[in-house]
Amino acid sequence: MAKKALMIGINRYRLAGADLRGCVNDVKNMESVLTEIYRFPRRNISRLLDFAATTAAMKAGISALITEARRGDVLFLHFSGHGSNVPDKNGDEADKRDEILCPTDLDWKKPFLDDWLRSAIDRVKRRGASLTVVMDCCHSGSITRAVHPPDAKVIERFLPSPWDLVAEESGRKLRGTVRGTLRSSTATRAPRDVVAVDIPEILITGCRSTQTSADAYIGGSYNGALTYHLCKAIRAARGRLTNRELHTRASAALKKSRFDQIPQLEGRQTGLDLPFLGGLD
Repeated sequence: MAKKALMIGINRYRLAGADLRGCVNDVKNMESVLTEIYRFPRRNISRLLDFAATTAAMKAGISALITEARRGDVLFLHFSGHGSNVPDKNGDEADKRDEILCPTDLDWKKPFLDDWLRSAIDRVKRRGASLTVVMDCCHSGSITRAVHPPDAKVIERFLPSPWDLVAEESGRKLRGTVRGTLRSSTATRAPRDVVAVDIPEILITGCRSTQTSADAYIGGSYNGALTYHLCKAIRAARGRLTNRELHTRASAALKKSRFDQIPQLEGRQTGLDLPFLGGLD
């Protein structure tokens, strides 16, 4: 059994006014948890940071993580950066919107669609490995938001798409609502924050579909609010947490710290109460 991870953190974007501050710290903090507590070998952890996290590199890294896996392997995928959404073009989305991740070289005409991510991750079932995914980003938010100054206390990890901006300026809203990423296209968002759904991975996302994930100054440095409190909860419990317990503790910590976002936990019912990342060796 091998433990492998792909860590993606993007503070620097090739779009004016889109830079974040805490995403690289997220990678460093979560990587230390993986190596110190869950015994992931450093040689098995790949990083894509800032300008290295291009669309091509992200797709290649995710594909390699999954296709090179063997039965019994423990896989971890972490993304910290911007998320957004675009109008659905192929009619496979019930909400008429496609969620996207935002690589450093985001191309609105050829975005990194959740459809691609769903197809790639579904292959993990054939590999016989377990996969945990943390997405510390947004897929919804107010598009009246102005560009934030560099010293802003909190920056939302959401980029409004050009279609959002046109709709806002014209007064004609885009149709549909926004779901979180990675979910099967036919799945309906339940009014709960822990959802049993038939996906092969355990998925933890930064917020509900109606909220934004915060990039904020916490504990003396800039961090993603979700990742910071996930790592804090894991360290406090010395890694002895189930997926549900981790979600519960991180959610409570975010609420106590007065962050509006509420993390989401999704996966098969049988996996929700299993140890996070398979537990300790």
